[in-house]
Amino acid sequence: MKEFKFSGKNILLLCPTDENQYINFHYACLQNKVKNLYRFNFVEYFSKYGIKNTEKYIENFIKDKNIDAVFSILFASEYQLSVEFYSSLKNRAKIVFWRFDDELYFEVYSKYYCQVADAVITTDDIFNYYAYKRLEIPVILYYSSHSSKKNHPIDIKKDIDVSFIGNCKKNDRMEYIDYLKNNGINIKTFGEDSEGGVLEWSKLGEIFSRTKINLNFTKIDNLNWINKDEPLLNRVRQNKGRPIEIALTKSFCLSEYAPSLEYTFESEKEIVFFHDKEQLLEKVKYYLSNEEKRNSIVENAYKRAMENYESEIAIPKVLKELESIFNITDLKKPTNPEIFLSNMFKIKSINGLTFSMFILIRNLKFLYAIELFFKLFKYGILIFILGFFDGLFRSIKNISSLKKCQTKQTQVIPACSQQESRR
Repeated sequence: MKEFKFSGKNILLLCPTDENQYINFHYACLQNKVKNLYRFNFVEYFSKYGIKNTEKYIENFIKDKNIDAVFSILFASEYQLSVEFYSSLKNRAKIVFWRFDDELYFEVYSKYYCQVADAVITTDDIFNYYAYKRLEIPVILYYSSHSSKKNHPIDIKKDIDVSFIGNCKKNDRMEYIDYLKNNGINIKTFGEDSEGGVLEWSKLGEIFSRTKINLNFTKIDNLNWINKDEPLLNRVRQNKGRPIEIALTKSFCLSEYAPSLEYTFESEKEIVFFHDKEQLLEKVKYYLSNEEKRNSIVENAYKRAMENYESEIAIPKVLKELESIFNITDLKKPTNPEIFLSNMFKIKSINGLTFSMFILIRNLKFLYAIELFFKLFKYGILIFILGFFDGLFRSIKNISSLKKCQTKQTQVIPACSQQESRR
C-alpha cells in the first residue's frame, strides 16, 4: 500500500466557527504543509440548510475533491454532526479529531466522538493521552504551539513588576490579585474586566516583555451544562498555552500549579509554580529581588519553547506522527467497529440538538427545524424527554443569544486562494 504523506494529500478541516483565533492559527499553520487544505464551517451551514443538507454537502465535497483526511475541531457544545455520521465517513477518508480542553470534556464528550477516529490530537494534557491509549484510540499528545514571529523577545525596559493578562473575574483570580496588592505588590492587569482593559493580540508580547513576573492561573471556569454532572472537575487544573507564549518572548512565568504543566516545562528550572496565595506572595517577592535567578529560568524556558513548541517545529512533528499512525493502521482493520454511547451522552446530545433546533426556528428555517425535531427521538422516548426539556429551558434562558447567522453564503475555501488567518 502506498505510504501516506500529507504533502501530497487533500485535507478538509471541519470547524464550528471562523472567528476563533486558535482555530484560525492552526488552519494557517497547516496551509503550506499539505497539497490542498479546505475549510468548512459546518455550524453556519447547518443554521441555514439543516442537518441532512450539511451531511450531504460534506459527503459530496469529500468525493468531489478527493479528500484524503478530515480534520475536525469541535466545541463540546456541538452535536450537529453525530458520532454515527463521522463513523460513516471512515470508508471515504481518514478521520482526525483535534481536541482542545480535554481536561474538561474528555469523559462527557471527547471519548465518545473520538472512538470512531483514525487518530486523535489531544492538547496539553498528558493524562488524557493515556486515557485515549486505554481505549485503544490512536492518539498524539500535542502541547500548544505558537509562532515565534508573533511571540518573540522585545528589547524593552522591564517597567512592570507583575502583570496578569486574562479575565480577572474567573474563579478566584481577583482574590489572588487583591492579596498581592494588599501586600504591597505593584501588579497590573489586562483583559476583560481589568483596569488595563482588553489588549490587541499584537500587544501581548510587549506586555510580557515589559513584565518581570507574568502570572498564569490554571483553575477551570465554572462548570456548564455539558460537564455540570462531573463536580470533581472543580479540582482539575488546566495546562494552558499562555506559559508557552510567555517563554517565546523570553519572559518569566509564575504559574498556578497544574500537574500536566510539569511535563511542558521543568519546575524551578523553566517555570515556577505556586499553590496558594501565601506561596504566590512569597515567590513574587523572591523573584522580584533575584533577577539573576529569574533570567536563568527565562533562558531555559525560551530554549525549551523554541525547540519544542514553536509552530514551525511542532505542527510538522504532529503531521509526521499522524503519517506513522496511518501507515501502521492501514495494515490492520479495526477489531471493534461498534459505537458505544452512554445514556448521559445521549441526553446531552438531544439537549444540544434541541438548542440547535431553536436556532433554526429563530432563523425562520421551519422545515429544517421539523426535520431535526424528528431526529430528537433517535435514542428513544425517555432520552428525548430528558434531553429535550433541558435544551428547551436552556434555549428560553438564552433566547437573546440565538442570533441569526450571517446572510452571506458559506463557502469552503481552498488554502491556495486564502492565506489570511487571524490568531
